[in-house]
Amino acid sequence: MKISKYIPLALLIFATSSCDSLLQEDLYSELDDNYANSPEGLQSLLTSAYGNAQLRNYEYFFTSGMTSGENWNEYGAIEANFTPLCNFTWDSNHPYFSGIWTRLYSVIRDVNIILQNADPANDAQLIAEAKFLRGISYYWLHDWFGRLPLYKSPDDDYYQSRVTEEETVAFIEQDLLEAAEILPVKQSVYGKATKGAAWSFLAKLYLNTKRWQECADLTNEIIELQEYSLFSDYTKLFLIENEGNAELIWTIQSTPQLGNPFVANTFPTDYPHLPNQTIYASQVYLFDDFVNSFAANDKRRELIITSYTNTNGVFVQLLGNNRSYPGKYEFDKDAIGASYGNDVPVLRYADVLISRAEALNELNGPNAESIALLNQVRQRALPELLQLGDFSKETLREQIFKERTWEFWYEQARRSDQVRQGTFIADANRRGKTAAKAHHILFPIPQTEIDANPNLEQNDGY
Repeated sequence: MKISKYIPLALLIFATSSCDSLLQEDLYSELDDNYANSPEGLQSLLTSAYGNAQLRNYEYFFTSGMTSGENWNEYGAIEANFTPLCNFTWDSNHPYFSGIWTRLYSVIRDVNIILQNADPANDAQLIAEAKFLRGISYYWLHDWFGRLPLYKSPDDDYYQSRVTEEETVAFIEQDLLEAAEILPVKQSVYGKATKGAAWSFLAKLYLNTKRWQECADLTNEIIELQEYSLFSDYTKLFLIENEGNAELIWTIQSTPQLGNPFVANTFPTDYPHLPNQTIYASQVYLFDDFVNSFAANDKRRELIITSYTNTNGVFVQLLGNNRSYPGKYEFDKDAIGASYGNDVPVLRYADVLISRAEALNELNGPNAESIALLNQVRQRALPELLQLGDFSKETLREQIFKERTWEFWYEQARRSDQVRQGTFIADANRRGKTAAKAHHILFPIPQTEIDANPNLEQNDGY
């Protein structure tokens, strides 16, 4: 039974080509078979896969926002990584691309070892959770890089070629469907895979690949589970004390001990905070045109910080200078330095409702159910509701994307929405990002992986 022969290739080749010396440690490519077949070994692999699937890192959190124009950055050492994302000047050596590739293929490695060694008769739920984690890993990789090399077993050859777009999507679909068939609606441990989470990722895959009927059908199945509901107060939805509420289908979980650095990279060092809370020099801003796009009475806007009084007692005006701060995630009072315990939503029930509304509009044009679904989400934020008679199919499509922009800001949703709508490059050009070209819809395969695998084809334009 082999461990990964393919995760990551560049590191593997480096490790196996170093010079001999008396101090060189022998490297082994196999785990003890008995350990991998034991309940303890299988569980440790599953725990490792869960850990790597929790993307508490810069590459996942900021890449959508910076490339979609939702936010921008200045100051701090991290500006060198953020600026190419904002300006569409990234290349295949950008560390975020190799970072996401390595983490997610590490999940796939662990899952493949589990699936090779688990007993289907006795380990059905473990196998289902493993397939869920592999499915969402390929889902994210597909969203970033397009068609992929698919590793389905630890025995697969190192040098896999990329399969077709259709084969990539079909494999993700298969993993998530097979996982959902076994997974329970509710888990005893918060954060473990559920039927609703598997279906929700699959519904987003159907949405982003414009399989409208499948999306409409599956989102209806999620609704009929009656497991999820909208949290009553949007302004409190993201508070640490409300983590695990019934709207949150899948989150990136954090604790102060194993936390995320997002808050530390959002606010200025003179923003009022506790001594245990570290703030980096980096600052992340929202553009004025986005802040001003909200209705004045929209509660979702209340989480945007448009001014503040700094630690020296000086009032700082942010709105009007393209420097409003995204305040969606609070300062964790128990933070350990720059490690904050805020969970970050990946999929919420609001997304299920709006996705169904979009799919139904694409299938049928304006309809009463789409309007009702949008209003169900909208009404907790502002009293003005949408009216069916005000829309054509095209204008309702535009309204749905506006609703998504207001509802899911700073939740890493905007880039994939723009790609699906066909506006990703045009919006960048409108912002003055003249370097943005059609091929930037996908990110480049990391150069380290291209160098390590002669069969791995780079995306067009890179």
